[in-house]
Amino acid sequence: MKNVRLTIENAPTIVKWLLTIVIWSFCASVAWAGGFQLTDQSARAMGIGGAVGAMTGDPTAMHANPAILSFLEGPIFSLGATVIVPDERFYGVSPSTTETKMQAQVLFPPSICVTYTTEGGFGAGLSVTVPYQIQTEWDQDWVGRRLATKSDLRVAMVTPGVSMKFSDDFSAGIGIDLALPRILYEQRFALPGDTSALMDGDVTHDGSGNVCYGVTAGVFYRAGELLSLGASYRSHINLPIDDGRVRYSDIPAQLAGSYTEGRFSTSLALPNQLLASASLHPLLWLSLSADAEYSFWSEFHSVQITYSNPVRQGVMYDLNWTNVLNTRFGLELAFADFSVRGGIRFERSPVPDATLSPGLPDADGTGYALGLGYRAGEGLVLDFAYAVMQYNDRNITGSALAPGPFSGGFDGIYSSHTASLAINVTYSWK
Repeated sequence: MKNVRLTIENAPTIVKWLLTIVIWSFCASVAWAGGFQLTDQSARAMGIGGAVGAMTGDPTAMHANPAILSFLEGPIFSLGATVIVPDERFYGVSPSTTETKMQAQVLFPPSICVTYTTEGGFGAGLSVTVPYQIQTEWDQDWVGRRLATKSDLRVAMVTPGVSMKFSDDFSAGIGIDLALPRILYEQRFALPGDTSALMDGDVTHDGSGNVCYGVTAGVFYRAGELLSLGASYRSHINLPIDDGRVRYSDIPAQLAGSYTEGRFSTSLALPNQLLASASLHPLLWLSLSADAEYSFWSEFHSVQITYSNPVRQGVMYDLNWTNVLNTRFGLELAFADFSVRGGIRFERSPVPDATLSPGLPDADGTGYALGLGYRAGEGLVLDFAYAVMQYNDRNITGSALAPGPFSGGFDGIYSSHTASLAINVTYSWK
């Protein structure tokens, strides 16, 4: 096979039409979903729909599969940032169809990656990411204020990893995931003796945990020039928060003594995950990629909160999340000095109707992405991506949440979409 790169002048007519369709599809899209898990750790990953487990050339893919470190070259540094803008609306509580729009939110998860790979295929790298984050804020007087008015859950992760080639075409790698959680959750609550909900108080849980750790292990196999395969496992991580702070506000003076600041403890969990990946290279200038990720979210079955004040009883929240399989597909066309990318993904929500909360809203959805890569100089690559996801509307009819002072559960319709924009600067010294 002749080693050439595709140029616009010699591109087949069908490729030109494909580019036109992808670009028009991108221009017509209006949304993207980040959710609790943010799978895209670089602009290139976002541009191909997050299907990076068997793709080489991007150092940030070590977060998905550390075995790819062996198929990089020399020292590489990558710095990136993503802007995520969610749009969330709630219609209810049923039978009401009144619309409530979440206040505008903007998330800025960063990405930093440094790798070094020897000519013999030993690779080492360090990845700094925020792979889990969700952020919401609702009006203080909205219909679901006793469930949530504000939430900010994020997990920063530092992953050192190494990889070794066992042949020219096979490598195995391992990384240590060092996770640091933070949680902030606000809600209104009924004051004693008030049945009108006109004098709700406000309570805020705010806390950070110590560094916790898990393991990511992966393998990578290159079956000639046509096909690459990858697989990885990410372990469960328990995230205890042992010394969070509980604060109260909007408390009448005569009740202030009963609502003094205190401490709380709780624990969250990140699930075990299995990832299977494939990358097909039918032509030197064309790559097709696919990822299938199975997440054991059933491990996130409940959250218990205990308080340092013995007068205040602890609470247990049943979540009963389920395991889910998410799939992602990507396309990359490599031209002389730039690349064009497209991606599609199918994401499923692990959250059942009964425990879906406005503080952690989620739904099944389909996402679309377009990306561009540009070789700006010797060793310097700039990557850009824009992605959207449209969530399916969720019509909740069996909510187990008590929104009070309303009778029944918090039934209604959640409607949401999210838009994301990413940029990465990558420099290679070889």
